[in-house]
Amino acid sequence: MSPTQTLRRFTVIWANNDGVPFNTSGFFATLRRLDGTFVQAAGFDRFGTARFNRVRTPTNQPYILRTFRDDGVLFRVRSVPAGVSSFVVIG
Repeated sequence: MSPTQTLRRFTVIWANNDGVPFNTSGFFATLRRLDGTFVQAAGFDRFGTARFNRVRTPTNQPYILRTFRDDGVLFRVRSVPAGVSSFVVIG
């Protein structure tokens, strides 16, 4: 039997080095295409999860993901490859 797709929208998890999700209340992320075109912003819940409702999975192109605190301070920048349904930011 082949695997089935279970996540319909692109989902990001932000976890520490041990794999435990951070309490990310008050944080958000932005997703942009490689050419800089804005795709969507999504807020994180307190369980380290952000869901991008406009991005179907598996993704059909690479993206740049940026995570921010609610006051706009940038925390992480990551390259997300094409062909995924989720992505984990570690650290």
